[in-house]
Amino acid sequence: MTNARQLALSEPPAQLETSVLEGAGIGIFDLDLRSGRSVVNETWKTMIGLPGDAILSPQLVWRDRIHPDDLPAVEAADAALFAGETRRSKSVFRVRHEAGHWVWIQSDAGVTERAADGKPVRLQGVHIDVTDHREQQQAKDEFIAMVSHELRTPLTSVLGALKIANSGQMGDLPAPVTNLLQLAQRNSNRLLHLVNELLDFQTLENGQLTYETAPIDARAAVSDAMLSIQGYLQDGQKVAVELPEGDAPLSILADEVRLQQVLANLLSNAAKFSPGETTIELKLTHKDDSVMIAVRDHGTGVPQELEGRMFQRFTQSANSQKVTHKSTGLGLAICKQMTEGMGGEIGYFNNDDRGATFWVKFPAQRD
Repeated sequence: MTNARQLALSEPPAQLETSVLEGAGIGIFDLDLRSGRSVVNETWKTMIGLPGDAILSPQLVWRDRIHPDDLPAVEAADAALFAGETRRSKSVFRVRHEAGHWVWIQSDAGVTERAADGKPVRLQGVHIDVTDHREQQQAKDEFIAMVSHELRTPLTSVLGALKIANSGQMGDLPAPVTNLLQLAQRNSNRLLHLVNELLDFQTLENGQLTYETAPIDARAAVSDAMLSIQGYLQDGQKVAVELPEGDAPLSILADEVRLQQVLANLLSNAAKFSPGETTIELKLTHKDDSVMIAVRDHGTGVPQELEGRMFQRFTQSANSQKVTHKSTGLGLAICKQMTEGMGGEIGYFNNDDRGATFWVKFPAQRD
C-alpha cells in the first residue's frame, strides 16, 4: 500500500480553487484511482475540522474517518459507477469531525477519465455538509411521530363517539343538540383529514409508501367514496353520482385503500370550495381503454396564478379563499403521488359555467 507520505500533497491544484464553490461551502476532491493519490480544496478539510492549509492524504483520512456502518453503501455506489451501471455515485454518510462528533456529508462523484480498456482512472466530485438538514429532518420526523400518537389516536376516538351519537343509537336528541353534534363531527373529520395529510406526506417523502394493487370494480369504489364523504359536507350540500349505463363491472388495477384516500381528498376539496345548498357531482366514465372518475365542484374555479402548480406541495391560492378554507396545501400533491404510484393519471380543468373538475384516470382491466 502506498504510504501516507507518498500520498501527501501540498496545496490543491488551481482548478480546485474555485471561489464560487469555496464561498458556497462545497468540498471538492480529485482522486487518481491508479495511484490512490487525491487532492482536495480547503473547504473539504475545514468541513471535518482540519486547518485549510493542512498537509494530508485525503483518501486515507476519509477512509479512516467514515462511519463503518456507512462505508458499505458508499463503496457499493462507487462500484456501480465504475462498472458503468450508473452515471454518478451519490451517497450520504457520516464522517468523524476532528472535534469528535459526526458530520453528515452528501457526496456526488463521477468518473472523468477512463483507460483504453474502459477501466476508470480518475474520479472527481463534491462533498457538502448536510448535518443541519439531517437534524432538521430528524426533528420533523419526531414531530410527525408525536402528532400521530398524541393527536390522531384520541381524535379518532372522539370522532367514533360522535358518529355513534349522530347515528341515533342513543335515542332521539333535541334538535339543537343534534345540530351541535353534527357540527362537531364535521369539524373533527376535517381535523383528522389534515392530520392524515401530514402523515401521508411524510410517508411519501420518505419513500415508505407501498401499494397493494389488485383488480377492483370502479363502480363499487365510486359508491364507497360517496358514502364516506358525508361527514365532510357543509349544510345543504349533496353528492350526485353518475355511472355508465348497465351494471357490468368496470375493473381497474389499483390499491383500494389508496384510491379511496384520493377520492375522499378530491371530494372533500369540492365540498370545501363549493357554497352550501349545492350538489357536488361524482362521475364515472369508460372510454376506449381507460376509466375516469371525475369530481365537479361549484366554487370559483382554479385561479390562473396556480396554473401548472396545483399538484405541487404547499400550493394555496393567495386570494380571499385562503382565509376561509384552511388547509395544509398537501392534499393534491399526495393525490398525485398516490395516483401515479398506482399507474394512473390525475388532472383538472375549469368548468365553462363555474367551478372546477378534478379527475383521476386508470387503464381499464379486461376480463
